[in-house]
Amino acid sequence: LTHAHIGNAHLFTAPLFFQAKSLGRKSALPGCPPPPADPERGSMTPSVWKVAAVLAMVLGSSLQQENVCQAPNGKDGHNGTAGRDGRPGQKGDRGDPGLPGRRTGIKGMKGDPGDTGETGEPGKIGYKGPQGPPGAPGEPGLRGPKGPQGDIVVQKRYAFSAVIDQSKTLTDKGVLLFNKTITNAEDGYDPRTGKFTCNDPGFYYFTFQVISNGDLCLEIVKDHESISSTQVQFCDANSRPQMQVNSGGTVLELQNKDTVWIKASSEKNVYRGKEADSIFSGFLLFPSQEA
Repeated sequence: LTHAHIGNAHLFTAPLFFQAKSLGRKSALPGCPPPPADPERGSMTPSVWKVAAVLAMVLGSSLQQENVCQAPNGKDGHNGTAGRDGRPGQKGDRGDPGLPGRRTGIKGMKGDPGDTGETGEPGKIGYKGPQGPPGAPGEPGLRGPKGPQGDIVVQKRYAFSAVIDQSKTLTDKGVLLFNKTITNAEDGYDPRTGKFTCNDPGFYYFTFQVISNGDLCLEIVKDHESISSTQVQFCDANSRPQMQVNSGGTVLELQNKDTVWIKASSEKNVYRGKEADSIFSGFLLFPSQEA
């Protein structure tokens, strides 16, 4: 028989001739069982052998591997040589960031300051803050030019004299009332209040003579911007109940709307009689020079 492969089947074909005329002889292939002998037929003609050979070929093509005798498996061959390296693959995706490393170095020194950046846009205007304290006075300005020469004819002349009227009120809130005027040029003195009001800044002279019948102190008071201040004070001791003259005077520089009046320490010690009068007088010496 000749061994051949068709698909998964192993095929065996018959040889063209046999050495013996009888089917009872052994096969030329060791390990294959001999065909059974036919007891009724002892010999076969050559034509019969040809038919048998063709039949064997047809039958052998349909036999499966398990129905034929198989040669033993061969030994494993030697390992082949290693193949060549393949082409480089495509670049992989970027991996996740790693964990921060531990700081083991020593902190370095502070670097030099960088360059100044560009000026930013101004911010929003904030709320108005409280008013600050007044600043220090500035330096005096330059002296102005000399003014024109004054004219005594057009200059106002302030002058007044007033006495106490025994029939009227003597004081009002500490102000000694000289309520009967003798002279009142330019109407600077008011007998109702007992005060002289400055309407033209300048230097003024004030004087008084008051009759007392006991201890009495008299003050010349100036009011400036609603603040009263004593300029001069005169006191006389009179232990005996006799009439005594208390007098005094001073020169004051007044600003516009300043007032001047007389203050008495005790109303009861001011004499009120027909024998003598108490008088309060004042007049303008000269106006203040303009700056």
